[in-house]
Amino acid sequence: MMRKSEFGMKNIYLWYLPKSLSIVFLVLLTISCGNEEKPKVNKTIKVEVINVGLNTNNSQSKVAYNGTIEADVAIKSSFQVSGNVVHVPVSIGDFVKKNQLVAQIDATIYSSQYEQQLAQVRLAKENYERINNVFQKGSIAEIRMLEARSQYEQAQAAAKMTYENVRHAKLYAPMDGYVSDKMMDVGDLAQPGQPVVEIVNINAVKAVFPIPDGEINSITKGDSANVSLPTLDKSVIGIVDEVSIQSNQGSPVYTAYVKLNNPDKQIKPGMTCNVRLQDKVDQNKNVKEVIVIPSESIAVTEDGKQYVYIVDNGIAERKYIETGELYDSGIVVKKGLAKGDHLIISGYHKLTQSTPVEIVNDAK
Repeated sequence: MMRKSEFGMKNIYLWYLPKSLSIVFLVLLTISCGNEEKPKVNKTIKVEVINVGLNTNNSQSKVAYNGTIEADVAIKSSFQVSGNVVHVPVSIGDFVKKNQLVAQIDATIYSSQYEQQLAQVRLAKENYERINNVFQKGSIAEIRMLEARSQYEQAQAAAKMTYENVRHAKLYAPMDGYVSDKMMDVGDLAQPGQPVVEIVNINAVKAVFPIPDGEINSITKGDSANVSLPTLDKSVIGIVDEVSIQSNQGSPVYTAYVKLNNPDKQIKPGMTCNVRLQDKVDQNKNVKEVIVIPSESIAVTEDGKQYVYIVDNGIAERKYIETGELYDSGIVVKKGLAKGDHLIISGYHKLTQSTPVEIVNDAK
């Protein structure tokens, strides 16, 4: 009986095995078909473009520089002798007239020395007159008279020198202007040449701005410039008054100055400004036109390469570029773009190479 049962179970197992395998196969096939990767379709990105080289700003752009305002004339006044400061009758912001007293030191010592020198002058004078009278009578040698006269002249020179010290104990304004800074006050010890007050004349001011070495030769004295003053919300036309011929120490940067009339004295030293110089039209036929694009359309790779995207047959194409000078309307592109390229200026941050794009504006 046991053998028959075992035989029967074996037949049943063999009958179910193929069907079980078929079911498992069908399940696996269904799963694999469900997990099959669908073809990836790139999404079309909407972008805005401009036609490179057709923007009128490319030929009429103005070079822009950031600068600060300085007084046309600024003088730091100082004593020529040393002494304790006893009087400073001016404050920062005060208007002073030429030869007005602005500071004074204690002149007691210098006054005493002057009185002593005057006493020496009187004594030398009396001695010279007495000896000269004797010489005129022929009772004394000429050399004695000459010595007495020399002593008298030396005493006069010494007294005059000492008097200059007394006079220099008072400091006067060298010109009409405003007190822009006060470096000393009552009680301070002044030394010769040490600034006490600074006086500025702001009837005219200067816009001072840095110039890169690659652009310094394009700016000359007499060029016109438009200087905008954000603080005052106004612009003033000025003339380039000075252009340095030597770069600042430690950097290849030069300095230029634009002189501005300031009759109402609203423009103050220290204000920030923006200087725009109109590009010169060079009659030389060798002058090349430049391509200027918005600086915000440029992206940078991890290794520092600059690139932009253009539209080519409905897809985005990455273009690596080399940039140059910065203009008010954008930045110069030396290499990588050509006139007529459709430069993407909006939506480019969503792009990769060969992304389908749709232009949503009219190229200008």
